Amino acid sequence: MNKYLLILATFALMAHGGVRAKLPIEITDETYVLAAMDAQVRQKHDLASKYFKRLYLKTGKKEYLYSSLRMYESIKDITLFSNATQEALSKNPEDKILLRFHLIALLKEGKYAEASHEAFTLSRLTKESSDYLLSAEALLKLGNYQSGYNELKQAYELSYDEETADRMALLMYAQLGQKEEAIRFLKEHIGAHGNSKIVGKRLGSLYADSGALEDAAQVYEATYELTNDPLIAQEAVRIYVYRQEFQKLRILLEKSEVNDPLLLELYVREKEFKKASLLARKLYKRDANPLYLAQSSVFEYEAATDRNDSQLLKQVVDGLKQANEEIEDPMYLNYLGYLMIDHDLGVDEGMKYVQKALDKHPDSAFYLDSLAWGKYKLGECAEALRLIKRVESMIGTDEQEVKDHLKAIQKCKTKEKE
Repeated sequence: MNKYLLILATFALMAHGGVRAKLPIEITDETYVLAAMDAQVRQKHDLASKYFKRLYLKTGKKEYLYSSLRMYESIKDITLFSNATQEALSKNPEDKILLRFHLIALLKEGKYAEASHEAFTLSRLTKESSDYLLSAEALLKLGNYQSGYNELKQAYELSYDEETADRMALLMYAQLGQKEEAIRFLKEHIGAHGNSKIVGKRLGSLYADSGALEDAAQVYEATYELTNDPLIAQEAVRIYVYRQEFQKLRILLEKSEVNDPLLLELYVREKEFKKASLLARKLYKRDANPLYLAQSSVFEYEAATDRNDSQLLKQVVDGLKQANEEIEDPMYLNYLGYLMIDHDLGVDEGMKYVQKALDKHPDSAFYLDSLAWGKYKLGECAEALRLIKRVESMIGTDEQEVKDHLKAIQKCKTKEKE
C-alpha cells in the first residue's frame, strides 16, 4: 500500500471511530482534501461536506466552506442543506456567495415568494448575472412569466449566455405568445454570438413547431456540422423524409452516417446498386446480420456490367448461400436458385432453392416462373409450359422476363412435338 492510501485508510477509520488511540500521523490539509475528493467521487456527498467543513474550521478559508455547502446541495436532504446554509450565513451575513446558497435553499424548499423577494434585493445590489437568474427562477416558479423573462433578460445582457438565451426563447414562444419574436431573438443571438448545440436545437425546434420545416432542417443541419451530434442530424433526417426531399436526405446521410439502413434504401430506390452493395457489406461487417450479406450479394450482381463474369458469379452465389444458411428468406432463396439456373451453375441445386421459396409462398408468380425456367433448363418442356402458362394467367406478360421465358418454353414444346 502506498503512502497516500495508507494515510487515507487511516483517516477514514478515524472519521468513523474505528481508531480511538492517538496515532503518530499528522492529518495535513492535503489529506483532508484528498479524503473529500475521494468521498465526492464515491458519491458520498455528506461525508465530503464534513471533510470540507473541517478544512474550513482548520484554515478559515472560505472556499472550503463553499465546497462544503456545494456537497450538501447535492444530497437529497433539503433540510440538512438549508440548516448548514443558515448556520454559515448567521456568521457571515454579508457574504454574497452564502446569500446565493441561501436563495437556492429557499427554492429547494418551495419558498418561492421569499426567494423572489430576497433574490430581487440581492440582484439589485450586485447586478450580477447569477443573481438575476435566481430572481428569474423564483418568479417563474410563481408563474410570473413576464417578470421572470425580464430578469432573464437582465442576466442575458450581462453575459449573453446560451442557456439563458435558450430559456428566454422558450419562455417567449410557449408562455408569452411571442413566437415570431422568439425565433428572431435566437437568430440574432446566433448572428452576434455564434451558433451552438443548445441554441441551434432550440431554434430548429421552434421553426419545426411553427411549420417552417425547411428552415428547421437547415438549422439542424448547420448545427450538426458544428457539433457532430448525431441526434441533431436525425432531426433534419426526419424532416427530409417527411418532405420527401431525397437528394438533401441522401447528402446528409452520406456525410453524417447517422442512418445507414435508410441510406441503403435510398441507394436501392435510385438504382445505385454499386453503392448499395458496398454499404450493405459495411453493415454486414458491423452488425453481422446475414440479411445485409444477402442484400450486398444481390446488389453486387445488379450493379455488374458483365453478369457472366465467373468471379462475380462465384462471389454472389457464395454470399447468398452463406446468408440463406441463417435466414432462409424466400426472396433470397429464389434469387439464388434462379441465378444458378439461369447461369447453369448447377440447375438441380438451384431448383432446390427455388422449391424452398415456393414451400413458403406456393402462389408466388415469380417463384413459379423460376421453377418453370428450371424445368426448361432440364428439358422438361411440358411441365415448364404448364408452369409458365400458370404464371401468365396470374400476372400476364408485362414482365419482360416472363415474356422471354414463355417464348423460349413455347419453342421447346414445339421441338418436343416434332
